[in-house]
Amino acid sequence: MTKQEILLTLSKQRPYLEKEFEVSKIGLFGSYAKDKQTDESDIDFYVEFKRKTFDNLAGLWVYLEELYHKKIDIIHRHKNNNPVIISNIQKEVIYG
Repeated sequence: MTKQEILLTLSKQRPYLEKEFEVSKIGLFGSYAKDKQTDESDIDFYVEFKRKTFDNLAGLWVYLEELYHKKIDIIHRHKNNNPVIISNIQKEVIYG
């Protein structure tokens, strides 16, 4: 799977993700965004929610793992996140 394939799928799924999981922004970062993935790489997503609940976060995670058939990591904006880490992610994130 390539970065372009991930982003194309993400773009097609955006309306559903917005409605079902209250996603306001979702983008790709990490090894796939940099075209440095290996067979063992997970897919890293940065997500902002309109309303973050456990159900929205967990549901999105399960949905994306089933959609991409890969391990998924989700980083979401939260007041307890390290601002330096979030800033670094935001510099490299590619929105679909």
